[in-house]
Amino acid sequence: MHPANMARRASLPTAAPLFMGLLIMACLSGPAAAEETPLPKQLHPWGSFEPGAWKLVRVVTETFGEKGTVTGTSISESKTTLLDVDNLSVTLGMEVSVEVAGKRFDTEPQIVKQGFHGEQQTAALKLKEPASGDVVIEDRKIPCQVQEIETSNANGKTVTTIYYSTSVPPYILKRESVASDPEGKNILSQTDVSVQALDMPYKILGCLRSSAHVKTVQTTPKSKIVTLAIVCPEIPGGIVSHTSKELDPAGRLVRRSTLELVDFGAEPEKDRSGVFTRKRPPRRAK
Repeated sequence: MHPANMARRASLPTAAPLFMGLLIMACLSGPAAAEETPLPKQLHPWGSFEPGAWKLVRVVTETFGEKGTVTGTSISESKTTLLDVDNLSVTLGMEVSVEVAGKRFDTEPQIVKQGFHGEQQTAALKLKEPASGDVVIEDRKIPCQVQEIETSNANGKTVTTIYYSTSVPPYILKRESVASDPEGKNILSQTDVSVQALDMPYKILGCLRSSAHVKTVQTTPKSKIVTLAIVCPEIPGGIVSHTSKELDPAGRLVRRSTLELVDFGAEPEKDRSGVFTRKRPPRRAK
């Protein structure tokens, strides 16, 4: 299939938390957007890598019934590959396979273009000039830039405020987003992302690396999703692990999931075909 016919927005793991930040958005569009000054590409979890970088993650999702018992379990493996990066966006190739009740389903590969702010491909973009501010993490006040972004399309508009530092990983230290209907009268969702801890040690495929703990809370009229993630800027895509739970309006657990990094590479692969087919031996601890 031609890439132009494959381009579409990837759905969020169960979820928005799965590829939060991660994993999920599209390019700047229109002449007006091109005149705006985007965030530095190094602040995007894929922006500092060369085309060909990739990661493979596994997500286990449990669904719960009204009595609190598990009614279903699915396992998915998602491979994301950086296809291109320019001054305004990154282009990602995504392959997903899902196992449900012992049966595997391969979804159609997708190509996703992501702007550095997280805007959708079809959205008009408005940026305000960054202002000086600060974020407090573990009693440490970190100077940062604060930028407000508004994106809109036929389905509504989203206003996002980003607090970022160019020197403190994972760089995007706080993000607040409110999505509303086209008239701006009804709130469709609210998402708050905040870094809880910095410089935390975490063993990634046998190698100890510095990471950040990040909390995401996404609220809609029908659900609340809380995600705790481990983020390491040295890994393509940033997220290396997460735990997530979804609650209904009554506070009942509806779904929960865990994500783990299976493998990654900063260069193109030459010895693997397909998401579940891995020809190389397991990565050895260093």
